[in-house]
Order: sequence, then structure tokens, then C-alpha cells
Amino acid sequence: MDAFIRPENVPEHLVRDFDYSIPPGIVDGHAEDIHAIWKNVQDSMPPIFWTPQNGGHWVLTRFKEMQEVVMNPAQFSNRENQVPFGVAPTFVPVNSDPPEHGMFRRLLMPWFSPARIALVTDRARNTAVDIIEKLKPQGHCEFFSDFAGVMPIVAFLTLVNMPIEDLLYLRNLSSKMKVTNPEAPAAWAEMGAYVRGKLEDRRIRPQEDLFSSLHVAEVDGRKLTEKEIFEMGLLMVAGGLDTVVAETCFIAAFLAQSPAHRQELREHPDRMDNAIEELFRRFGVSNLARVVTEDVTFSGLLFRKGDGVMLPFPLAGLDETVTENPMTVDFQRRIPRHLLFSTGPHTCIGNRLAKREIKIFLEEWLARIPDFTLSPGHKPKMSTGVVNHVEELQLSWSV
Repeated sequence: MDAFIRPENVPEHLVRDFDYSIPPGIVDGHAEDIHAIWKNVQDSMPPIFWTPQNGGHWVLTRFKEMQEVVMNPAQFSNRENQVPFGVAPTFVPVNSDPPEHGMFRRLLMPWFSPARIALVTDRARNTAVDIIEKLKPQGHCEFFSDFAGVMPIVAFLTLVNMPIEDLLYLRNLSSKMKVTNPEAPAAWAEMGAYVRGKLEDRRIRPQEDLFSSLHVAEVDGRKLTEKEIFEMGLLMVAGGLDTVVAETCFIAAFLAQSPAHRQELREHPDRMDNAIEELFRRFGVSNLARVVTEDVTFSGLLFRKGDGVMLPFPLAGLDETVTENPMTVDFQRRIPRHLLFSTGPHTCIGNRLAKREIKIFLEEWLARIPDFTLSPGHKPKMSTGVVNHVEELQLSWSV
């Protein structure tokens, strides 16, 4: 570990040289099971520790402490939610705290109502069926590029009324927007220019969609500023392009290696909803953060104002203190506990859409390609960062 200055509030025995983008076990930036890598971090590190990497920050590894932090925005602010701080853009409302956060969030809620999601997921289901029917005769696919990176994004683009033909362009930009990627600033700038163009088009030619609604929306008795409109638009686009894609890939990789679970889903469709929650528990995706707003004693430790606190949400679902045998997937597990969508005021606004998309994938894929495996000689290629990803997943099946 290079020389560094340990903050006086950090006990020496809790210092670990840990970079969340390359945790121990990662080779050349990749692993075939990123959740096993993260579980090793949880098992080998203290429940709370401090690392000098990425600007220096605390890391929480257990469900209880993570839940306490996200339920307490007064002392753990979301104004910075990725480490290192100051690199990723900030957005209204995700980087706002109550009560401001709630005022802006309410403007978005109508676009995620059950009725609107039902309309969106009709398009997603049709897309899923169309893709699967085309892939089935081939007997193989690269799942990320051929399916997971298409169907959920089609659903999102439908939700915000943006051109489906922009899918590949936006997916490519999204892949470059990791905080640790040197190309990230340019990718964010290009995404920002794209969003500004779409927002301006809706200002001139309003339609019945989310972007148009932002131009006439009011908060606290006033119209939104141009900055607020842009941040909300960019947030919606950036947030809709990665997490569901990643989750779909993780689930496909697991099912490709577990014929018993595939069979259970086919034979017991009544277990589908609980199975999805269990899969969400087992295969979390987001590693986010908070910033301490004031000196506070937390779990017996002194957190100073301005300290970063990292929350690897996937570890909440892998915590054996709240889930028995957490690495085992049990579709009959009673109330799977996880923080895939966080909880409290910053619960992911798109969680119902995400659940619907995963259900569509499972229903339509298993009905048409019930038995599939990892392609011989090909292991999943996974990475981590702010979002855990499956970068390559080769699947095969009999035709």
C-alpha cells in the first residue's frame, strides 16, 4: 500500500487497501463469478472498514448497517453517491435529499404508474418474443449483445418515448460511463448533448411523454429551471441503460448452470414472483455511496463530516446474519431480503418496471428455450464497479 495519511478518526486496525473496481480475485479486470468475489470481501473484511483508495472512504459490508444508512439521509446524504466523489455528474432528484428529493420525485412518479408500465411492457414482451424466436434456430447466442442489451432498453426507450433506433448508440455510450473509465467524461458529455437535443425537441414539439412534461412541470410553486430539466432528463436516460441489463445477464448465467431451477420455474409458475425476489437477493448489481453530513457516531465508530461511505448493495443480500445459506438460490425462501433497489426515500423509482422486465424474460425465454447451458469453452466474463456487469455470456442449446 502506498504511503497515505490515515484520518485521525479511523482506527488503524480497520484500514484495508481495497479498490472496489478491482477487488481481490479479479484478474485483468474480470471474473467468472463476481458475486463470489464480493462474498469473499464480506467474509474476509471487518463489517465496517476504511480504505485509502478512491479518495479514501468507509465500506459497509452488512445488511443492517447499509439499511441504517439509507434510512437516514439527514446524516448520510445522497448528494454524492459514487466514489471517488466529484467525478460522476449529479442529478435532481437522485442526488437530492428530503424534503427537496420528494418534491422532484413526485414529478416522475406518474410515468412509472402500473398502467403506464403495463403499456411499456407489452412492447417489451413483443420484443422479447421476437428476439427469442430469431435466436432459437441458431442454437447459440452472446446473451448480453443479443438479448439482455436489447429488450430492457427497448422497454425504457418506450417509456420515455425515444427512438428505438438509438438503442445501440446509447448502449455503447453507457458502457463507457463507469467512474473509473478514462473515457467516462467524454461519454457523459456526449450523453448530455444527446439529452439536451431531445429536450429541446420536446420544448418545440411537445408530446405526451416524460421529457415534454418537464417543460411545464412545477415544484414548490415554480417552473423547473433549465438545469433541473436537464439533470432529470439525463438521469432518466443514464439510469435506464444498465442495471436491468446487468441483472438479466446474471440471472441467465445462473440458470444456464442450474437445470433444476429452470425446471422448477417451468413446473411451478406460481413461484415466479418469489423466485424473482430471490434472484434479486442473490445477484445484486449496484455499489453506491453516501457522504456524511455531520460528525456522527455510527456502530461505535466516529464518522467525520465529509467522509464517504460505500454501500455494496449486493452484499446486503449475501449477508448470512439475515439470510441463511445466502449463496444458495431457494425459490421457496420466505421473504428474500435484499437492497437491490435500496430502501427508504431513495428506493429506485423504476423497481416495478425492472421486476416486470425480468418476469417477461423468464416467461418467454423458458417457454421457448427451456434447456440451455454455457457454451463449451466459454465462461461468463464479469466485472465490477459502480454497477456489477456481465460483459460476455455465451449460451448454447440444442436445436
